[in-house]
Amino acid sequence: MEEAIKTRKPKQRPKHLLSTFIAYFFIMLLVFHTRDFLTAIVKDQYSYELKYQSVETTNGQEAWQLFRNSEYFNDVNPNDYNLLDSNGNTDIKYCAIIYETRGLVFSAILTAMIILVLMIAANSRNYTPFTRKNAKRIKVIGYLQFSLAIVPGLIECIMKSLKFEYIYLHPRIESLYMLVIGFVILMIGKIFDQGVRLQEENDLIA
Repeated sequence: MEEAIKTRKPKQRPKHLLSTFIAYFFIMLLVFHTRDFLTAIVKDQYSYELKYQSVETTNGQEAWQLFRNSEYFNDVNPNDYNLLDSNGNTDIKYCAIIYETRGLVFSAILTAMIILVLMIAANSRNYTPFTRKNAKRIKVIGYLQFSLAIVPGLIECIMKSLKFEYIYLHPRIESLYMLVIGFVILMIGKIFDQGVRLQEENDLIA
């Protein structure tokens, strides 16, 4: 009996369990975000309202808040929701859909980046990280980072221009940071490319 206990092999845990869980988590967030977006667009079940009221802080600040179906949804910049069309009318619901579209695009790009990072990590556990696949994945992450800085804002601008006469676009400093980060990631991708070439040359010499 003791020998049987000693020779019993420990159960092997599934490989890459944590990576799979993280990827699944972000994919599910994207799915729920998409479902909420489709509910707002296709089923048209939401009504929106702007309110200027006190925020529960020690300073007793007041802010503009967006309510969806009479429930608090988000703090907002009123300039983004008071845009006027050629007839002098505004459309709070359309403005809310613009920012939901922006958020959905942002979430989709971010999820793709996270999945690629997890693929690189999984591929590097049993092998060297300096592979052509990983170098290509890093470059793709860099391009996705650039799109993360540009595409959501571009979609916002296009959607505003389609309906409103005068649009309000405020600069986002985080977009500049994202562009810099994208440039850094692309440089890392080039370094990986060089590392792959050196490794292949060493393998040929050996």
